[in-house]
Amino acid sequence: MRRLILSFFLASFCAAAVAAQSEPVTLDKEPHHKRLLYTNDLRFWDVTLSPGQSTPPFVHDYDVATVVIGDGMLNIQRNGEAFTPPAPNARGSVIIAEHTGKPATYRIENNGTTDYRAFEIENMHEMKQSPPFVISDLTLKPGDGPTTHQHTGAVIIVLISGTIEQGGIGGEEPVRIRQVGQWLVLPRLQGHTLAAIGGDAHAIEIEVR
Repeated sequence: MRRLILSFFLASFCAAAVAAQSEPVTLDKEPHHKRLLYTNDLRFWDVTLSPGQSTPPFVHDYDVATVVIGDGMLNIQRNGEAFTPPAPNARGSVIIAEHTGKPATYRIENNGTTDYRAFEIENMHEMKQSPPFVISDLTLKPGDGPTTHQHTGAVIIVLISGTIEQGGIGGEEPVRIRQVGQWLVLPRLQGHTLAAIGGDAHAIEIEVR
């Protein structure tokens, strides 16, 4: 009888452990997601996966724009099924997935030989807009001089290559970013200028609508 009870206890414990492992987690509990910023408009995550690493299942509850910073060969599962065949994700590519009102469970695995890194920007607005983001793929040349940008929503600017300078806002000094993956944030209704410094530059602007 003791053996039967012990066997039943072990089987129940193992089943509970498996269920706990497969239960999807929120982004703040997923260890490969590091939160960089949280405002009324957006949440901003830094996602990194070394070769051979994979995430546990996690849930996206809001519309999300993903900006790829580091190449990787990803295998992506969505709601338990293969979402795409393993494929390289080129630096600077942007993927938009709409989940506000229709959450989905994901699991990603890096099958490549290089680190995968991306930024995920979630649109935290309950009133859904279509499209949820305005994406601007900017190629800047130093001879072009500063370009003026006007936005109605909050904006994240991500540097893909080169060096860019954002003109001073409200009397502040200009800001330069020169490392791949550096970023700037702007509040709603904030105009600004961008210019390439010392050579061509590539940046992605993500405006949250």
